[in-house]
Amino acid sequence: MSRNGTLLGVVALVSAIAAGASVTTLSAQGRGHGRDAGRKAGRAEHREDKKAKASKQEARKDAAIDRDAHVRAIREYARGGSLPPGLAKRRPLPPGLRKQLRERGELPPGLQKRLVPVPPPLAARLPPAPPYYDRYFAGDDLIIVDTRTRRIAAIIRDVWR
Repeated sequence: MSRNGTLLGVVALVSAIAAGASVTTLSAQGRGHGRDAGRKAGRAEHREDKKAKASKQEARKDAAIDRDAHVRAIREYARGGSLPPGLAKRRPLPPGLRKQLRERGELPPGLQKRLVPVPPPLAARLPPAPPYYDRYFAGDDLIIVDTRTRRIAAIIRDVWR
């Protein structure tokens, strides 16, 4: 019996050690370097940043630009004759500069010197826009710029064709 008792004691001891080790192992899980917790927090912050950015963009949306009315007014003005010198000899933009133009983007440095302001008689015919918008011609395109941020509010392509 002593042999069975010893065997039973060894089995109990081994199972106790194994149970204690598994409890220790289980309780130690999740105590790494905190990588997962940091990722989750980073994701939550990223979502909050995206929401804040979206709300800022919604607040930044300004007046709608009626593209068809702009094109119609410019073409009627051109049919009337006498274009100002800057518009009569307009050159198309180089392909690289034209590709750089994006709505809600900034004006490329090479484009700023090529912009021709819309003449006052034509500006009077164009649909109304907020006072902080300026309109310029760049080749065959009409560019509407927000003067507060110097960002392009709208690009109306091929208005002279």
